Amino acid sequence: MKKISKPLFTGIILILIYTRLNNSGAITLTFSKFFSFFSVFIYGGIISFLLNPILKFLEKNKKIKRKYSISILYFTLILLLGLFFSFIIPRLTNNISDLIENYPKYISVFENSVDKYKHLLPFLKDVNILNELLVLQQKTLIFLQQEFSFLIGQFLGVTAKIISLIFSIVFSIFFLGNKEYFHKLSKEILDTFLSENLSSEIKILAKKIERVFLGYLSGKTLDSMIIGGIAMIGLTILQIPYVILLGIFITIFNFVPYVGPFIGIVLGATIALFTNPNNTIIVVIFLALLQQFDAWVLEPKILGNSLNLSMFWTIAAVTLGGSIWGALGIIIAIPSFALIKELYLIKNKKEKSHDTAK
Repeated sequence: MKKISKPLFTGIILILIYTRLNNSGAITLTFSKFFSFFSVFIYGGIISFLLNPILKFLEKNKKIKRKYSISILYFTLILLLGLFFSFIIPRLTNNISDLIENYPKYISVFENSVDKYKHLLPFLKDVNILNELLVLQQKTLIFLQQEFSFLIGQFLGVTAKIISLIFSIVFSIFFLGNKEYFHKLSKEILDTFLSENLSSEIKILAKKIERVFLGYLSGKTLDSMIIGGIAMIGLTILQIPYVILLGIFITIFNFVPYVGPFIGIVLGATIALFTNPNNTIIVVIFLALLQQFDAWVLEPKILGNSLNLSMFWTIAAVTLGGSIWGALGIIIAIPSFALIKELYLIKNKKEKSHDTAK
């Protein structure tokens, strides 16, 4: 059997990309059907891929047998999911509903605060604050209602696929329990159908993908959850309402470098301005200090310098990823760019070594 060489493999990839660009509908439909058919196995593989580092830690560091490690791992996962759906989701829904219901009252509070300090801000004398706030109120209410309806629809869509999720978790348990077998099987498939050089390069690439993606995603998730948790505690002490909603937004936006933390501060300040104006400046200072703590202490401690991307390439990755895949693209774009950079440096180093040898 003739194996696939690197030039042929590259040609197939380029043809697929060209076809995707010129006939996006047909390719998208094909991938959609393929993904729909194998979605349970794919999701199961993703879950096992993400949980594998924790399983390794339990087995190697804590010396716990695999069957017990898997039991502990999935019991904790199910417990966290149950906590999320029974505690976080209802309170998040209540936060959004309450914000929409009390929005007119918060507008009135804000208007009174502006009138109180209007003499200190001369440029506000010629501005009709009430009319401007009413326009802002209408736009914000429409936005919140649309987003709320979208979130509810997405939530119902997820609950409708609960059986698929259960099967995915079951397959992930099977994958983790027999990971050596599947690892060996994948190697045999690569060695059977691909040339030796191409097979070797794909294996190296797979290891780098695991290291870069898992290292970044797990580290950034832990970092963002810690920052979101501290923000919720601090905002609760400062008597700012909607801490669940704000905590989730701060956690999510913390995944976006440079811009995300600033958006979190603006959201916190806006809620404080409308609900508890006297604490607005304190909220801004608290969130700004929290983000500085994250940037200078927590994130370097957790992630180190694993990605080594400059500000320019980080922002370029976020912009490109967000424009193509939305929120998911923003999250995976940064480690993707870091991986491409690392592969380029390795290739460049090999070429220089080859030229030196000559």
